[in-house]
Amino acid sequence: MSPTKKDSRRTVRGARQKSGSARITLTLLIGLVLLGGIALAGVGVIAPHGDCVARGVAILGVDLSDRPAVEARTLIADALEKALPEQLTLSAGVAQRTVTPRNLGITPDTDHLLNQALAVGRVGAFPARVVQAYQTRLNGVPLSPAYNFEENAAKAVLADFGHAINHVPVDATAHWDSVAKKVVVTTETPGARLDIHTSLKLVQTEIVDKLNAGDKAPAVLTLPYVDKPARVTAIQLGQVDTVLGAFTTSFSTSTTNRASNVETAAHALDDTIVSPGSVFSFNDEVGPRDTSNGFRIAPVIVNGQLKPGIGGGVCQVSTTLYNAVLLANLGIVERSHHSLPIHYAPAGQDATVSYGAIDFRFRNTTAAPVIIDTIMNGRKLTVQILGKGPAPQVRIERTNITSLPSVVRINKDATLPVGAKILEHRGKPGVKVTVVRIVGDGPTATREELSHDRYLGEPTVYRVGFKGEGSATATTIYDTTGKAPTAP
Repeated sequence: MSPTKKDSRRTVRGARQKSGSARITLTLLIGLVLLGGIALAGVGVIAPHGDCVARGVAILGVDLSDRPAVEARTLIADALEKALPEQLTLSAGVAQRTVTPRNLGITPDTDHLLNQALAVGRVGAFPARVVQAYQTRLNGVPLSPAYNFEENAAKAVLADFGHAINHVPVDATAHWDSVAKKVVVTTETPGARLDIHTSLKLVQTEIVDKLNAGDKAPAVLTLPYVDKPARVTAIQLGQVDTVLGAFTTSFSTSTTNRASNVETAAHALDDTIVSPGSVFSFNDEVGPRDTSNGFRIAPVIVNGQLKPGIGGGVCQVSTTLYNAVLLANLGIVERSHHSLPIHYAPAGQDATVSYGAIDFRFRNTTAAPVIIDTIMNGRKLTVQILGKGPAPQVRIERTNITSLPSVVRINKDATLPVGAKILEHRGKPGVKVTVVRIVGDGPTATREELSHDRYLGEPTVYRVGFKGEGSATATTIYDTTGKAPTAP
C-alpha cells in the first residue's frame, strides 16, 4: 500500500476519536450541571432556613427542628428549667436545710445552648455544612444540657448553713470540792466545722455536672464536716487527784477598791487548766487591767513609790500563785520582784506583774494537767495547784538576808520658815535576799536557787523650809550607816 493511502486512513481515525471525546466531554458537563442542580435543590431542602434551627436538633427530648431563634430559646429555657429539681436538701450530721438550685447559684445557660442549636449546619465549608445538615436530618442531634454555676452564691449559702453546724469545742472542766476533798470533773463537748471547700466541690460534681450530663440531681446532698476535739478531756482531768501546793495571803487592810481587784484577778484564774508541758501566762489569763475588765483604781508601786493606778492589788494574786507554784514544784519561766518590799509575802517570794510589760509565767513540768484553784475566804486568798499525786515535799528557804541603807528624801519648801522640818512619811530600809527551793528530804533532797533579789528602801520623806524663790526642789540623801534615817 502506498504511503498516501496510509496517511489518509490515519487522518480519518483521528477525526473519529476527536469527535468521540467531544461527545463524552459534553455528556459529562451535562451530568455535572444536572448533579449541581440536584445538589443545590437538595441543599435548599436540607440546610437550615433563615434563623431557624436545623431539622433534627433537640434538647432533653424537645424537638427544635425548623424553630425560629426566639421560639427555640423559649423551648430551651423551659426544658432546662423543668430538668432542675424544685428543691435540694443540704445535710450535715443532724443539721438539714432546704434550698433551691438558684440559691446555690445554679442557673440554665440558655444562650449557650441556643447558639449551639443555631450553629448546626452553619459552621465550616459549604460541603461540610451540607453533610452536617444532612446527617442531622437523618440521625438527629440531641444537645447536652448546660447550667451555669456561681460559686460565690453557693459559698454564701454554705457559710450560712455552717452556723447550724459550726461550734467550738468546750473543754472538760474541773473544780475542787472542799467538802468532799476531791476534784469534780465536767465532761468536754467536741466541736465541729463545715468543710466549705469540699462542699463546693460536691455541689459541682453531684449537682451541676450531673445536670449537664442530663442526669437527675440527688434530692439530698450530704456535706462533709470536720470534728474538732476538745483540748482538755475528762479522761485527762481524771488524773488530777490531789493538791500539789497551796499558799494563802491576807488583804485584810486593803481598801475596798484594792480588795475588789484581788477578787477580780483571782476569779479570772479560778479553774484554769494547764496541760502537761504548757506554759501558763498570768497576763494572758487575767487580761488587761482596765475598767472594762472590772478593775478599779488602787495604790500601785511606780518607780519605788505608791501611786494611784488601775488594778492595784493584782500583784497580790500573782504573788500568791507564785508561792503555790513553788510548793507544787513546777518550773518557773518568768518572774520579777517588786522594787519595794511588800507586806503580804516575805521578801524574795513575791511576783510583780504589769500587763504588756512584766509577766509571771510557769511551766507544767508534770505528766498530767494541773488546775489553778482560787479560794476567797473573807479577806484571805488561797491559791491551790491541783494535779496528779503524790504531792511533792517542798520547802522554801530564804538566805543571805541583808538590810540595805535607808533613804531620806528632802522636799525643800519655800513656804516654811528656814530650818523648819516636817516628817511627811517614815520609810523602811531595803533588803537583799536569796531564795532557795528544797525538794525532798535527807541526802536525796535537791536545792534550787530561785532568785537573788534586791529591794529599795522605802524613803523617809521630810519637808524642809529654805530661803529662795521658785518652786520647791527635792533631793535624796542615802544614809550609808543603814540606821534609821534622820533629818539633816
